[in-house]
Amino acid sequence: MDMDSDKFADIVKEVRVRLELSQEELAHALGISFATVNRWENRKTAPSKLALRQFEQFCAKKKLKVVVGGNRK
Repeated sequence: MDMDSDKFADIVKEVRVRLELSQEELAHALGISFATVNRWENRKTAPSKLALRQFEQFCAKKKLKVVVGGNRK
């Protein structure tokens, strides 16, 4: 996966703010821990491939066009 973690952090925060969700609420919606969302937004860690896919699917459900992974068209 070729992804800029700084870009991902910005995207996660933008999506969360646009949907008016707390980090805890977003974590619950994705089935991950609050700490994970917090680490993503604070550029401490990048998502696994599975978490990245879950995030993209979540955004698609919310009708947000977000592509954060590499190798996408």
